[in-house]
Amino acid sequence: MHQSKRIISTAAFTLSGTSQASAAFGSQTYSIRIAAGDQPAYFKIGDGTPTATTSDALLPAGCVDYLTVSPGQKIAVLQAGTAGKLSVSEMG
Repeated sequence: MHQSKRIISTAAFTLSGTSQASAAFGSQTYSIRIAAGDQPAYFKIGDGTPTATTSDALLPAGCVDYLTVSPGQKIAVLQAGTAGKLSVSEMG
């Protein structure tokens, strides 16, 4: 079970064959929630502007995960199937 936190902000992505990076996480963000729609997605978290590739972590379709991040980092996402949706919520 995951400890309850409030959502600070949410970004929605339409997945494509090109990596897309989020805006930098806020100064109070140490956790994010990622949720895949009906298609899987590759993702990578990092400093600067990360680029997701097919060698990175895979979030299966219909799954939700909570990840630890540092303020100022970004997440990059890439479709693993066909175009789909993925949301990234900063938790605080």
